[in-house]
Amino acid sequence: MTKLPSSIFNDVIGPVMVGPSSSHTAGPARIGFLAGQLCGGRLSRVKVTFETSGSFAMTYKGQKSDQGLAAGLLGMLPQDPRLSDALSLVKAEGIELSFEVKNFEAVHPNTVLLELVNEAGESVSASGLSIGGGCIELNEINGCSVSLAGDYYELVILECGSNVSFMKERCRDVESVLRDAGITTHGNNISENGKDGVNSRGVIVIHTRKPVPQNLLETIKDRSGGAGVRIITPVMPVLASANCEVPFTRAAAMLDWCAEHDAPVWEAAALYEAARGGVEASDVLEMMKSIIQVMEEAVKTGLAGDFIMKGFLTPSAGKLHEAVMKRMFIPTGILDMATVISVAVMELNAAMGCVVAAPTAGSCGVLPAAVFSMLDHLNVPEDTRLETAAKAMLTAGLIGVFINEQATFAAEVCGCQAECGSAASMAAAALVEMAGGAPEAACNAAALAMQNSLGLICDPVAEQVEVPCISRNVAAVSNAVTAANIAMFGFRGTLPLDEVICAMWEVGNALPDTLRCTGKGGLCTTPSGIRLKEEVDKRRFDS
Repeated sequence: MTKLPSSIFNDVIGPVMVGPSSSHTAGPARIGFLAGQLCGGRLSRVKVTFETSGSFAMTYKGQKSDQGLAAGLLGMLPQDPRLSDALSLVKAEGIELSFEVKNFEAVHPNTVLLELVNEAGESVSASGLSIGGGCIELNEINGCSVSLAGDYYELVILECGSNVSFMKERCRDVESVLRDAGITTHGNNISENGKDGVNSRGVIVIHTRKPVPQNLLETIKDRSGGAGVRIITPVMPVLASANCEVPFTRAAAMLDWCAEHDAPVWEAAALYEAARGGVEASDVLEMMKSIIQVMEEAVKTGLAGDFIMKGFLTPSAGKLHEAVMKRMFIPTGILDMATVISVAVMELNAAMGCVVAAPTAGSCGVLPAAVFSMLDHLNVPEDTRLETAAKAMLTAGLIGVFINEQATFAAEVCGCQAECGSAASMAAAALVEMAGGAPEAACNAAALAMQNSLGLICDPVAEQVEVPCISRNVAAVSNAVTAANIAMFGFRGTLPLDEVICAMWEVGNALPDTLRCTGKGGLCTTPSGIRLKEEVDKRRFDS
């Protein structure tokens, strides 16, 4: 299936989720949600396997991948508050869930294999990838290559033979049934696993933007030779389309469009996302407003600090806020409250509270800190505050699209420069938008902030998204503010944003895997880092 352009809401600003990690908590929840629907009927047993040298193997307990998978298998999405209790809920449902780490050939550091059995004894296997920022893909079903990204309603036909020509004929028959029912299809996967004889298994996947009615299932089963038929519901907020055509995927082309239409970056972002999702530009702005409201609630909850963090820290944002109010901080202007807000949101994330990954959960404090502190600094009236924030976040979102199209948000691939570095780049552009700067200044600020982040490693101590993640969010906000200021008033980084993004990708791939969210290097392997991990592991074992 042809890769679609990035979506602001699917790939950049989102998901709305329970912390602590978009790659390791939200992604697994989405994988589990899709895979659980493949089995058909009530689940009885699920075996999960992680690859020995991958990121999941070292961090799946500390970053709650096990709980995310369990939640998804129970039909929960990443924002479900029950996710933190999912392992207990799976046990209460009588589902035998086991985890194993072993060697196998993995195409991504965040690869998970699932073997699922329902109460009738029917089994299905799947391979899932968590590719960064909560985005996922099921890339195998029963050993057959597929591509399910959770952005379509999927009709999956299992056990349909292994003769590709025969499967294509069956697929055409089923697609005609759907067309007769008024359901447009958006492509398909037809795949067999390459085995010979009775063990051969083929899979057909048909993509639609509408759910397939239950009353069509019997007809579809007949047309597909009585094979197992599954209807898979999407996990992404924006559905895909085979006819998707976006106006640009690079910053340079966007700048040309803005110059031609004398338009700000946020308008270019609204146009882009409307084309990507098949909606109106006004709908895009409203969707972003709803995201802003979730962010505001996260700030409020984080400042209150009435929660327990899951690692080894205790909430501190309330004390920081008090120090700011009493003018005890070394004065830094807008950064005083930005510091507090970034800490508050990240502490809530570490406590498995509800946050917005923007672009990841590990960097979820940066954008709300930059945007909300700027709203206060500008004294934006209450009646225009939400729209002003939404326009700034759309600006950030489009910068994120350019990053995702040319690099990644996955720390497992490119280190923390892909998370906090990307967030700083996005926030710098958002601040320029709020300050009335030109599109060229916004892209220049984004490029400068990313230049300042090149080489930033990912080394969460004791597998927790606490140290150094929280303080790196603070540093990223500072980076964004200073980059925005100098970009608007005379300083040029010279290198265009697209080139800097490509440099980030190159640098990230050059980092050793010990410095890419595996817990095998950096701060993780200092004496204190090792001690903290032992303490966290002991507490987890005792509980």
